[in-house]
Amino acid sequence: MTKAAAPTKRRVNVVLVSAGALAIPADANAHLVNTGLGPIYDGIAHIAMSPEAILPIIALGIFAGLRGLVHARASVLILPAAWVAFGLIGMLFGPLAINPAYESLPLLMLGGLAAADIRMPASCTALLAVLLGAFEGYNFGAAYSATRDGLPAIIGSVGLVFVLIAVVSAAVLRTKWGWTHIAMRVIGSWTAASGMLLLGWGLR
Repeated sequence: MTKAAAPTKRRVNVVLVSAGALAIPADANAHLVNTGLGPIYDGIAHIAMSPEAILPIIALGIFAGLRGLVHARASVLILPAAWVAFGLIGMLFGPLAINPAYESLPLLMLGGLAAADIRMPASCTALLAVLLGAFEGYNFGAAYSATRDGLPAIIGSVGLVFVLIAVVSAAVLRTKWGWTHIAMRVIGSWTAASGMLLLGWGLR
């Protein structure tokens, strides 16, 4: 190595080390989504960027749509109501100290039910909607327990939840061919598989 090349190499090393040091996060706390458009849009964006919350809603819509119109109506009406109610409770009481592995339960349960295409009364589908709304709604509200914009954010989030569950269940209700029925069940199985991956990550 020449004498001229040595200082150049040292400068390159200094730049690389400095860049690596700047890339290390000072803190890894979770943060709320801030779109700059107000708390309602922040709530919508929060859900839109949370696949672990969207996938169970889609799985419930698929399952309810496969079971028929009464089941679909029950899920469309009850899920948003439970989401708002438990979102307000979560906003009041704050986050719970639970293992992240529990976040996989809605994915496993609803994805598995959609994949298995299990027949059950409409009251059971309504109960599933209540449980999903309670779990996800509480978590969403608890995330806003330390802010003043919790209520508008919950309103924004429940709007997206209503659109998702309504569109998915209605689309499944319109499936009239055998292959589309199978395709819906395959999506449910993928949701359950995502839950298994999330469970493994949480346990690890």
